Amino acid sequence: MRSLYHKHNMTCGIATIALAASFLIASSCFFGVSASAAHSYYGKPYLTWQGDPGTTMTITYHTEAQPAAVQAVYDLVGASDELRHRAVGKSWQIPGLPDGRYINSVELTGLTPGQHYYFRIGDGNDFSDAYMFRTIPSADEPIRFAIGGDTLATFIFEALVEQAAAENPLFLVVGGDLSYADGDFEKIDRWDSWFERWHNSATTRDGCLIPLVMAIGNHETNRLEGSHEERAPFFFGFFPQSGKTYWAHQFGGNLGFIVLDTNHLVPHDEQVGFLQEKLKAYEALPFRAAVYHVPLYPSHRSFDGGGSVAGREHWLPLFDAYKLSVGFENHDHTFKRTKLLKNNEIHAAGTLYVGDGNAGVMPRVPNEDLWYMEKVSRDSHFWIVDVSATEMRLRAINRDGDIFDEAVLHAANENN
Repeated sequence: MRSLYHKHNMTCGIATIALAASFLIASSCFFGVSASAAHSYYGKPYLTWQGDPGTTMTITYHTEAQPAAVQAVYDLVGASDELRHRAVGKSWQIPGLPDGRYINSVELTGLTPGQHYYFRIGDGNDFSDAYMFRTIPSADEPIRFAIGGDTLATFIFEALVEQAAAENPLFLVVGGDLSYADGDFEKIDRWDSWFERWHNSATTRDGCLIPLVMAIGNHETNRLEGSHEERAPFFFGFFPQSGKTYWAHQFGGNLGFIVLDTNHLVPHDEQVGFLQEKLKAYEALPFRAAVYHVPLYPSHRSFDGGGSVAGREHWLPLFDAYKLSVGFENHDHTFKRTKLLKNNEIHAAGTLYVGDGNAGVMPRVPNEDLWYMEKVSRDSHFWIVDVSATEMRLRAINRDGDIFDEAVLHAANENN
């Protein structure tokens, strides 16, 4: 194996330059396709989590043909001139997808929290260029993430990802309605465009790939009868996460994060037991957050819409009882920040709800006179969220990188 030519005290950015000079293997050699014969993002990795975000990382990439094997070699930045560890993954196809692509994925386990890693993907003989990621810290170290929803594959989405990446987030959350392909094989080109734009922009300034946390929305599903995988083939086929549409992770020592399904495949009431279990498990943490698609407190659609009513009926009592810090909502294609709310009233120790899914789509006009709203607009945006042991700071940025709204939440025991 060739040397990485890095030094132990080299920063991510400098190391990336060195790696770029070190690895000259063409993608076509490894994947058996030329740039003109397949999508240009084929062979390029993107990251998700199936396990603990401090100690695991899942690497996925698409190819036109099935690789002879799916492997990754990896190591801590600065640990060795060789990537000493190796993991073996697997390939699969989405049944019925006409282009017949292979999705290849490998999970790295036993990683050290809060560290930078190099990795290369390949078939056991030829490997790609080296990439980098950072695991989530496990202690009280502050963390930063970006979050938005309703992306679509537009230049707005790409610009917002670029601005978010410039903030060096540890991960990026999309709260549903990803490429607007509707689980329809005839709309695969929307995913092609989405991945192109993602790979163009989703590297931080310090040279690390940004892991994705993907929630499900109404535009991930089709109207067919069948299993969840048949109803949302791209959501499950492209993004190895939990194998479900709702799950939870603890990010560092201060944040419990819950992903929910607003009745796209699983009804609200069927998630109540899971939600209570996770909120209770995270009760001792300073902050608890949830992301889901249809808002409990909409900014454009009717307050009495079915999805909003169901969320308030089944989830709101738990949000209030366990002091959810923030609900990240989507679906309405606006910008919103509510007042602090508890028991469906304004309350100083309540939950903040922000959104509303405007990270690439055409904005809608928000309702200006809602009793629960603090601020609304049509601004396309991502939220940049910083979490420490004492506060959660939220900054809304637009596609020019300007901060146009901010909010600060204090740890739960300081809000009582």
